[in-house]
Amino acid sequence: MFENKKIQNLFLNEEKVEDLIRRYYPDIYKYCFFHLRNRETAEDITQEVFLKFSKSLDNYHEYGKLKNYLYVVAKNTIKDFFRKRYETIDELETEISCDGGLDNVPLQMDIWREIQRLDPLDKEFIILRYYQDLKVKDIAQIVNMPPSTVGYKIKKIEKLLKIRLGELKYER
Repeated sequence: MFENKKIQNLFLNEEKVEDLIRRYYPDIYKYCFFHLRNRETAEDITQEVFLKFSKSLDNYHEYGKLKNYLYVVAKNTIKDFFRKRYETIDELETEISCDGGLDNVPLQMDIWREIQRLDPLDKEFIILRYYQDLKVKDIAQIVNMPPSTVGYKIKKIEKLLKIRLGELKYER
């Protein structure tokens, strides 16, 4: 009887893990894609994130939102990928995501080009805030900084991007 209950709990946990993967896979994939700019690599890294998560379930203790934990695992997995492959973002195949329709493609390309010019941490803030739609407090947890610092830095980066994008308007 005890073994049946143990097997039933294991099955329920597997179902729960599958539900979590279904729920968070698109967000983690999108995050990986924005960092890697390559669909296949982003898919591979996303799968690796969930594989690492499922392997560490026994040791996982919930300290905050699970989604934030997955972003941290994704961030570290991406760092490991670059460390192992000795590649930079500029050497990877570039793809453009067109969420806003064809009318916005030039603007999206300009914005993305300017985001690529940011320091890695500043780029991380912008991706998490605007492309992953996370709240400042969640970003603060992911990057291990106070929310007030994260909020200040995001505002500072926004001003910088507005200036850079404004300069592009006049050059064209």
